[in-house]
Amino acid sequence: MGDGSRFVSLLLIVFFVTGIPDLAGQEMAHRQSTAAVSTPDAGSCGVAGLATVPQRDSVSVPLPKSAASSVIRIRMRENGRMLVPVAVNGSGTYSFLLDTGAAVTMLSHSLAKRLGFAATKETQVHTFAGKVSLWAGRADSLRIGNHLIVGSDVLIGDLGHLFNQSPEVDGILGQDILSRFNYLIDRRAASLEIEEGDNLVAALAGTKVSFERRAGVICVPVAGGALRLLLDSGNPYLVVYEDAARSCNAILAVSGDEGVVGSSLGRRVIRPTRIPSLDIGGIVLRNVPAYLATRGSGRSEDGFLPLHIFNSMYVNNLENFLIANPRRNRQHSDNRKDHGTGESGSG
Repeated sequence: MGDGSRFVSLLLIVFFVTGIPDLAGQEMAHRQSTAAVSTPDAGSCGVAGLATVPQRDSVSVPLPKSAASSVIRIRMRENGRMLVPVAVNGSGTYSFLLDTGAAVTMLSHSLAKRLGFAATKETQVHTFAGKVSLWAGRADSLRIGNHLIVGSDVLIGDLGHLFNQSPEVDGILGQDILSRFNYLIDRRAASLEIEEGDNLVAALAGTKVSFERRAGVICVPVAGGALRLLLDSGNPYLVVYEDAARSCNAILAVSGDEGVVGSSLGRRVIRPTRIPSLDIGGIVLRNVPAYLATRGSGRSEDGFLPLHIFNSMYVNNLENFLIANPRRNRQHSDNRKDHGTGESGSG
């Protein structure tokens, strides 16, 4: 299990960022500083959480647009991870990990420092390894493609230390932003396409699969609805919790030897296995590598479904359905506006 530590580092993004209690409606004022990231005195900060989706006092502002959807170029990285350009406070574009499994958007400590970003609240987040404290603040604006989000609460942390992310990753783009749009993630074309009106869904064909939203993230029914797996583009490994696997043992092959893997956040026991057949919206995947893991406290999903195993995925947040590996109608193929790659740190 040579990539075990990498497995936990990626998986922890989901365990870590989705375990945030709701704090919708609380003010987290943004203060500018020309020095390092500023933090209030420890004695003045209570234990707080960060708002999951939707954030009541942030506003999505579509910029002047045509009928074409916004196409954002993705930079593909190892293990299927995807980086997209995000503009922060109008200062330029930076490389964010596109993570459908994270409930909340997060800035790296180094990016926050470069932007003079002020942290205003301390936040305790629950993980399988226990409670971890982070700072939170408010971004004046985040822009992705043709869309501007004004006033958004974000977490701030050391992504290298917490999740073993490389220095090129400036942040994590979570569901608090992604859930505002309908979009198509196309891994083969290396693109994120954000829908304008209904032009995109009209151009796509495939089986619609209704999903649930739990704690701000998308949970997809699989195995005839016996399992609800969290749709996760930030983690390339299919994971099923052991108790959920026992309840539908027909889908799981004999598991391998257990192993112990760890990261800076703690240690976890996992067991490699294979799922003989997995049917999602008429897409049948066979002999799929997976891991068994114990269910963490308060986890309502039954595991993680990596977007990595699909060529593309359309997500409709307005009507709560997705289409795996959709087919595009040719007459709509050019109805797109390309926003390019957006090099990290420009501006």
